Amino acid sequence: MEELEYENKKLNKIEEKLDIIKKEEEQVLLTLPKKYSHNPILLSNLMSITATKITNIAKIKERPYFARIDFKDDKKQNKEKIYIGKIGVLDLDGNIVITDWRAPISTLYYDSNLGRVEYIAPEGIVKGDMSLKRQIIISNKRVTDIFDVDSVSDDELLKPYLGANADNRLKNIVASIQGEQNYIIRKGIEKNIVVQGVAGSGKTTVALHRIAYLMYNNSDKYKADQFMVIGPNKFFINYISNVLPDLDAGNAVQLTIEELAKKFIDEDILFEDVTKNLSDIIDNGVEKKYLKFKNSMDYYRLLDNYLNDIESGFISAKGLVINNIQVLSKEDIENVYKTVNGSCVSQKLEMTSKVIANRLKNNNDVYEYIKNSMDTLCQNEKDVNRKRNLIKKEFDMLKELTSNGFEKQLKKLLNIDKIKVLNIYIDFINSLDDMIELKSDTMYLLKKKTCQNEDIAALLYIKYYLFGNEKFKKYKQVVVDEAQDFGKFTFYMLKLLISNATFSIFGDIAQGIYSYKSIDDFNEILEDIFKEAEYIKLKKSYRTSIEIMNEANKISKEIGLDEALPVIRSAGPVIKSKINKSDKENYIVNQVKKYKEAGFKSIAIIYKNQKELVNMNKKLKENNIESEIIYKDQEKYEGGICLLTSYLSKGLEFDVVIIADVEDEIYKYDNRLDMKLLYVSMTRALHKLELVYETNICRFLK
Repeated sequence: MEELEYENKKLNKIEEKLDIIKKEEEQVLLTLPKKYSHNPILLSNLMSITATKITNIAKIKERPYFARIDFKDDKKQNKEKIYIGKIGVLDLDGNIVITDWRAPISTLYYDSNLGRVEYIAPEGIVKGDMSLKRQIIISNKRVTDIFDVDSVSDDELLKPYLGANADNRLKNIVASIQGEQNYIIRKGIEKNIVVQGVAGSGKTTVALHRIAYLMYNNSDKYKADQFMVIGPNKFFINYISNVLPDLDAGNAVQLTIEELAKKFIDEDILFEDVTKNLSDIIDNGVEKKYLKFKNSMDYYRLLDNYLNDIESGFISAKGLVINNIQVLSKEDIENVYKTVNGSCVSQKLEMTSKVIANRLKNNNDVYEYIKNSMDTLCQNEKDVNRKRNLIKKEFDMLKELTSNGFEKQLKKLLNIDKIKVLNIYIDFINSLDDMIELKSDTMYLLKKKTCQNEDIAALLYIKYYLFGNEKFKKYKQVVVDEAQDFGKFTFYMLKLLISNATFSIFGDIAQGIYSYKSIDDFNEILEDIFKEAEYIKLKKSYRTSIEIMNEANKISKEIGLDEALPVIRSAGPVIKSKINKSDKENYIVNQVKKYKEAGFKSIAIIYKNQKELVNMNKKLKENNIESEIIYKDQEKYEGGICLLTSYLSKGLEFDVVIIADVEDEIYKYDNRLDMKLLYVSMTRALHKLELVYETNICRFLK
């Protein structure tokens, strides 16, 4: 009680100090324009920095910090009480008021037990004693609870965060980052990492906190826009666009793989929705075997060989012809082209034009050849005006030869800027006479300037092969989430395009519902793309209750994948409800009402495919229940009651999940994709999971 009173007094003092700092910074902001009017660039930077400080103080006003550690540095006389928050705050004299969770000393809170400790700071290893580690719960500007612990993974300490509703979980997660998560977050920027994490292990949370940590600790070397997050869809991008600013990392570039492709290729290309082929498999049982091939390195090699074969076609068959005189044959130009160095076709053609121009300038034989050819034309011309014109052309031609070696004409001849990636890809697909289904399906779409999602890697490679890459050279760190959905060829291209960056790759093979086109194991990319990467597994699930996770583990065990270790958090048993078909919709309506009355904010009703969603949504509305269907083209979900398919639920989480069709005939036990879809759907639930069926529940769940 005494300690709680002390912490409330301390909170009041810090809040007063934050108010003072905010007012001081606001005053600084007003004086800057007059003080630095002579230097607009410096003024802009200083105003941006000051405005960010003011915004950050406003952000953390309600909960300025979440933890305290007491640390005695061996080299200092006094013990320090260090308060740790989501964003660090300094006063105008540079004194630390709140320590940022990303600061080196904060790792003591996440990783170290009480007693002798050490951490790595910019100046070297700092050693000392930690006598207190305290978690502080603040609500309505009051410290409502404190936990003095030896480890942040203490189950009692985790409960307030794991029990939160879906919309509050990520906002408070920095207070309860676990040791294995913290290890990944604080790995240095210089090395690639690949993380296999079970459902609910906090992959996305760790991914976003990692980029926030790296931005903070490398701000002296790299700008915020040199960091990139690649997500699987617009749902994800919309989600993180709201979260990253809260982590002081809002300026990181955020793209889906389709957006990255459009940005790089820069042509008028449409991409089919990523779920199109998946829904064909689920709804119609139509699986296109060639989709896996399109994402393979065999497809890359086939395309690479084709591009090698057509390279010489970018050189005109006529060679260099000026005034109807062939100065150089195609073979002459090709011989030079083969000798020059360049990272792409356009660069090699540019180098070829320069080399040839330099050679022509000092070549007497060419000079004599052109002079003799033009003299012959003049002698054979009877018309006085045309002869005069030929003499002028000869003079100009010889002058241009000796001054610049026809460099202008060569550059125009050896220029592929107008070549379209899409046209090259069409020619390539047309060449695949022995792949009938791939060719016909792809050409049908290409005629409409539309590509399958599985064509992205190939299109990226054509652009890279022809024009090289300057757009993505500035990036230093790339975070890829839901990485199990990408093919090997796609990973190869990301590594090739963003060549100056290191990668942090996160995914879960158990949730690989796009396995018809993607990798089956992270070892596929560890073997020859990210050879030096550290492979890390997150096996503990923090999202769901122990009852839900144990139920979902029955499926992962049967399909031979890692079982998740649930945190000890009970939320009651998984409900399995056998309901007659005629009563099912009314039953679900009543269950939704019950869960709403119990205070749950986000409720999802999940079906395997789309055809049931409309009727169920209509039934809810007839009962005055506001709900929405999440379709493939939506970009966000803002809570409430929603209906969606199993494959669209991936990456989302809800307080309550009702899976409405857990039939043995719908989710077939011997179909690996069906089992992954059911596993994904079940692991979206935070607190309550209900499995509804009519006749026989999926046999693994009996």
